[in-house]
Amino acid sequence: MKVALVSSDNSSIVRQGGKHIYQSLLEKYLLRRQINVRTFYPGPSHYKITMPRGLTLAFKYGLLRFWDPFERSRVKIADLRSYFRKLDLKDEDIVHCQDVVSASSVECSNNVVLTVHGYFAYESLARNFRGKESERESAAKRLIEIEEEAFRKSCHIICVDKERQNYVVKKFKIPLNRITVLHNAVDTENFFPVSDEQKKSIREQLGLPQDRTIILIASRFSPEKGIAYAVKAASMLKNNSDIFFVFAGGGPERGSIESFAESLENIIVLDSVSHDKINAFFKAADIVLLPSITYNNVREGTSMSLLEGMACGKVVIATRVGGMAEVIKDSYNGFFVEERSAEAIRDILVELSSDISYHSIVGKNAQRTILEKHSFERYVDRLISIYNSCLMQS
Repeated sequence: MKVALVSSDNSSIVRQGGKHIYQSLLEKYLLRRQINVRTFYPGPSHYKITMPRGLTLAFKYGLLRFWDPFERSRVKIADLRSYFRKLDLKDEDIVHCQDVVSASSVECSNNVVLTVHGYFAYESLARNFRGKESERESAAKRLIEIEEEAFRKSCHIICVDKERQNYVVKKFKIPLNRITVLHNAVDTENFFPVSDEQKKSIREQLGLPQDRTIILIASRFSPEKGIAYAVKAASMLKNNSDIFFVFAGGGPERGSIESFAESLENIIVLDSVSHDKINAFFKAADIVLLPSITYNNVREGTSMSLLEGMACGKVVIATRVGGMAEVIKDSYNGFFVEERSAEAIRDILVELSSDISYHSIVGKNAQRTILEKHSFERYVDRLISIYNSCLMQS
């Protein structure tokens, strides 16, 4: 079987973030199954646009308000669609697209499988739109048309949680028999529990305190991740000598988080950590916190950080947002915390850290959940079944 992996994001250039991690793991595990995999990702010129190329794109696609981030994203999307239209995919059995921009643009009669990682239109508006409210509807319409074209062209659609499935069904009237919910999966070869002695050694290597309960927040620093509420909870616990926070990630809120944390001695803020190194931080931690929120109609899917923390046998705390609500069973394999509440985060951290060993059974249940339902080996089994079904239908 020949499979083309097509995406707007190049996971060999950007080595962090849930989608990039997923793409790298997908290629790795498909190759193990003796599947002929080729990747079609935009090159460096699409990431670092030189001045001459920028002027060419502005002239080609009519970029008049170059200071407007939404206009710049419009031009970038148009440029990506041009790249995907030129791809020669006629020899591929399956074209597996990782976003609606690629799926709506590839020109092939092959079986197109689309994985829906997020809400393209809503996320684009939330991150980039700065125009008048009266212009938002027309801007959203253009983005939704790209989604609609991608869903129409795909022989099968994979959604990372039921919320995204509901979105595709209700808004675009796609029949359920063309959709499969496959929650994200984790590489259990790199994310697994360690002994207390190993954890002590890892903490020493990372320069982390040995005698404190370490709370890990490994996530992009953007509004929908709710990082600000974790920082406020850390501030409330600044006099608690038992708890220490590690924030690892980059993003638009990094500066404000660093400024807020400057006066706090119970926090360390790190830049984005590459995926081949972040597993050490998960193994060194006691609790993994995911305070995600609903922001401008954007809700997180099945967080990779959640699954990685569970795979390491850690106690995970998350809000009931997106796919996390479908993975966690409260007090069995993790804990839920109220959305947008620093006080609720503070309270549950104090409760759990008072006797973290007592709650170790929750971490063991979390790891069992991963092995039974969310290992990448199992994920690829189901994915190949979808590929074969598409081939049989065609």
